[in-house]
Amino acid sequence: MVYPIQTQYLIPDLLAAWPWSRDKNPSLDKNAEDEANAWVASLGLFEPPQLKKFKACDFNLLASLVGPIQGKDYLRISCDLMNFYFAFDEYTDVANKDEAMKISYDVMEAFRNRKTSSGNAKITEMAKQFFERTVSVVGEDTLGIDRFIADFDAYAKSIIQEADDRVEGRIRTIEEYFNLRRDTCGGKPSFSFFGLGLFIPNEVFEHPLMQSLTESATDLIAMTNDMHSYGLEHARGLDGHNVVTAIMHEHNLDFQGALHWLSGYATKTVAKFLADQKRLPSWGAEVDSAVQEYINRMGRCVRGYDAWSYETNRYYGKNGLEVQKTRKITLRPREVGYVTREQLEFGVA
Repeated sequence: MVYPIQTQYLIPDLLAAWPWSRDKNPSLDKNAEDEANAWVASLGLFEPPQLKKFKACDFNLLASLVGPIQGKDYLRISCDLMNFYFAFDEYTDVANKDEAMKISYDVMEAFRNRKTSSGNAKITEMAKQFFERTVSVVGEDTLGIDRFIADFDAYAKSIIQEADDRVEGRIRTIEEYFNLRRDTCGGKPSFSFFGLGLFIPNEVFEHPLMQSLTESATDLIAMTNDMHSYGLEHARGLDGHNVVTAIMHEHNLDFQGALHWLSGYATKTVAKFLADQKRLPSWGAEVDSAVQEYINRMGRCVRGYDAWSYETNRYYGKNGLEVQKTRKITLRPREVGYVTREQLEFGVA
């Protein structure tokens, strides 16, 4: 493995052949952002300086780019989901295995039994409030809600394994990495969440082609996120769980060489997704219409994650749109995250 040094690199456009374009929910305005941000602030998850940095990441913009375009209520729960994901990620990033297990267990209990008191655990209270609001908006899509809970459960359990890998300093092979990353990236629960209200039967999701579509879309989210977040994770010393690191390690490539390899893999993944989509069977006109809408939401979600990565301050500061244009990046110096060990211990007590 050849480690990167502080210099300039060119990042590829992993979604050059992706047919879905950037599409923003028009309901996002200052009032919607203020409401979602005020909710996060009310939970006391971050100290004021960290909360300011958290807001600057603009996860509400991400929600408007990846969630359904169905008005303000759906936008709000999409904002809650994105804000929750990243708060959950920040807390588990500084957790060991036992701590991550406690966080994940408590969060899943909050989803399954929203009437149970969450005590003093801030991240669990966030989960409880977010999901109560979600159910009030989407209604009784029982199958869809069950799928989301199952997918989020897999995501939460995978975060425990990621925490274990981090403590052990383990760097996975590319295949091993994708097997875990398909859950840790949050793509599957995002897709099931954004499909709430479409009332798609389980048999559709059990079909091999639908499973392949979901896997390809999830891999694309993982690849684009890992490419954009590598600089941030490298600066924090958290880049062990990143496909770029896995590629560098397995193929003994430098950072630029790993990006080139990743570009080729992404191109093949896009082609596979589009080929699988054409081969889907019919489940009848009504279900087919819902499936097509679901696939469009997946496609929009994949594009939205990539577009947001340039528009947020999280990865490239104020230079994101310039990076999108020139493809040039410089790796950051070391820095700290939004949650310290002390905050973790207080936040999950």
